[in-house]
Amino acid sequence: MKKILKLVLVILLVVTCRVNALEPTNEFYVNDYANVLSEETKEFIQNNSVDLASSTTAQIVVVTVPNLGGKSVEEYSTQVFRDFGIGDKEKNNGLLILLAIEERKSRIEVGYGLEGILPDGKTGRIQDEYMIPYYKNDNFDEGILNGYKALFKEVSASYNYDDSNITPVAGDNNDNVNDEFIEFIIFLICIKFLYTLVILSIDLGTVKNKIKHFLILETWTIILTIISYIGFEDLGQIVIMFGTVFNIGAVITNASSSSGGGGSYHSSGHSSHSGFSGGYSGGFSGGGGSSGGGGSSRSF
Repeated sequence: MKKILKLVLVILLVVTCRVNALEPTNEFYVNDYANVLSEETKEFIQNNSVDLASSTTAQIVVVTVPNLGGKSVEEYSTQVFRDFGIGDKEKNNGLLILLAIEERKSRIEVGYGLEGILPDGKTGRIQDEYMIPYYKNDNFDEGILNGYKALFKEVSASYNYDDSNITPVAGDNNDNVNDEFIEFIIFLICIKFLYTLVILSIDLGTVKNKIKHFLILETWTIILTIISYIGFEDLGQIVIMFGTVFNIGAVITNASSSSGGGGSYHSSGHSSHSGFSGGYSGGFSGGGGSSGGGGSSRSF
């Protein structure tokens, strides 16, 4: 009897999970479960995604949902990406645009194979510029359409696919510009403060020598922060991190050498990704691509 009860519970659990799972429509590339997209937008996305996939195997899928069912937007988008199997199984070149109405959350989920051309910083800026301004005014149709166009141009350019008929229109979002500027200033001040503390706390000999190192480090910080701010956010932050450690190490080594000592610096790192894969049969379908959590999320 106990075995039968356990079997029934397992079956109920499987059925419940299956009911709660989100399945793609027969169109596959447009899944407007929140009913916020116009027929024109759906047709535009479907036609262009089909053509792109047939020419490059890259797949761009749009999903709108009323709510996230209690999950985080990151967890939900990863699950959808896996269940749909977006992108080619070998190339992992899928892209998911997700919009949750009740939570007012937006996310762009990127497959492994597209992370090189669509790092987290770039997908965040695309949302800030082309999607969030429209979402804030509940104009979800325009936000999805222009975000899709901006992402389409990035993907098509990497495959030398003709996208001359697609032009995204940026929204008016002064709030985000101001927020980014404030974050930029705060970040710059923090790095300067760190450098200043190190330089002032180490014996570098003459005041002239201190000033020289201070100016070198200040210039380095400003240049790299500007690189990060104007469009190479991920690369800029990595270079700033390693540049900071390297320069501080150089100052310490210089100070040690001047006092008869010596020193060395070495660091290493390793990162790994793990993803999911899935597929769907019926109508258009995914190629079994995977995502390891690359992308960006926004609230509006």
